[in-house]
Amino acid sequence: MNRRALLTSVGAATFFSGCLDRRNDTPTDNPNWEQQADRAIRANRTTELDIKVTNRFGIPVPGAAVTVEMTAHDFRFGTAVNAPHLVHEAERGDPYRAHLSKLFNTAVLAVRHKWKPWETPADRELADHATEWLLDNGFDVRGHTVLWQDLDSGAVPEDVVTKLESDDPDRSDYLAERTTNHIRDIVGHYAGLTDWDLLNEHVDNHSITEAIAPNEPPQQSPPLIEWFETAAAVAPDTDLYCNDYNLIVGDEEDHREQFETLIAYLQNADAPIDGIGMQGHFGSLDAAIGPNELRDLLDRYAALGVDLQVTEYDTFGQGWTEQDEADHLAVVLKTLFGHPAVVGFLMWGFWDGIHWQNNAPLFREDWSTKPAYDVYVDLVFDEWWTHETGRTGLDGNYSTRAFLGNYEITATWDGYSTTVTTSLTEPTADTIVVRI
Repeated sequence: MNRRALLTSVGAATFFSGCLDRRNDTPTDNPNWEQQADRAIRANRTTELDIKVTNRFGIPVPGAAVTVEMTAHDFRFGTAVNAPHLVHEAERGDPYRAHLSKLFNTAVLAVRHKWKPWETPADRELADHATEWLLDNGFDVRGHTVLWQDLDSGAVPEDVVTKLESDDPDRSDYLAERTTNHIRDIVGHYAGLTDWDLLNEHVDNHSITEAIAPNEPPQQSPPLIEWFETAAAVAPDTDLYCNDYNLIVGDEEDHREQFETLIAYLQNADAPIDGIGMQGHFGSLDAAIGPNELRDLLDRYAALGVDLQVTEYDTFGQGWTEQDEADHLAVVLKTLFGHPAVVGFLMWGFWDGIHWQNNAPLFREDWSTKPAYDVYVDLVFDEWWTHETGRTGLDGNYSTRAFLGNYEITATWDGYSTTVTTSLTEPTADTIVVRI
């Protein structure tokens, strides 16, 4: 799919107005932040692409016309998806499905992959239909979430809550068996997903962990290792994440230190922990983050040696204007895209009509676009999108700089044309041979 062509009618937008200046670490305080981000993006998200055009005998062809057309990003740009709306209310070509398919390459179900819905037949069927639709339409799909121990969230089955709150002598064994079996069942069932949030918000919600191993610190508890090993055994190609809040929002240092303790414990036990999910719910303008602080936090978590994703980004609550939200998205996207440890960015919904706070980043309820839409499209499908044309030199070579992703490369000479497809996944030089 040529996503850039689908979006050209939007037009380019100047995405930073400079009015987001309510914190000490702001673009206004660091006027060079964009140049720094652009240099990092070039280093970490582009590669030198060398194309050699030959005839069928391997002899270089000078003067051949070459077109380099990007078809998809390697980086994951995604959103949370409302499964009931996708399956029951949206139809082919309607705004929800159309914008979802044009704007994103990654998706996560906001609710229906959680534990209690998984064990509710109607919800499981809905989750299966939504997941199948997303996979069939070329999305990478994250699983969210296997274990979320917030008893007020509606994510924990009633029998688990009842047993947890009891004094039954078999409580520990029962909970250990229920959690392990659930991991094996749901992760195995969805073995084709790209990654799973195996643990969600475990720093503050760990009552089941403590009940299984009451004499162990909750962030350094043997059940954690068993859970990760169980998931990896049934889905060895799926990356396993710990997802949490307060990692890039707020300044709760104790929370961040406990989270790092959890990751280090898993790593020291050789548990298969692949990534960190940083939620990113910015619930007031005062919570906005600047490029310096965000980059420092990314460096901090990257030092743990795992992949990073922002998994639940949105801005809502007191103080935000739509322009502030657009400016903030520009800062966050550019800083994330330039960092080598970050592999993805997901919004927690993109349309006000079904957003949990009625304030999604891109679209108002009537599907009119917000300023942040222009920011997103201009960056993802224009500034960070490669479409190049040229001709080979006397040696049959044509070179260009290209963003990492999937490509169609076409060479034409003397009425003959050949198109090859390729994927650029590392910021190192690649040579593609096109034989006419």
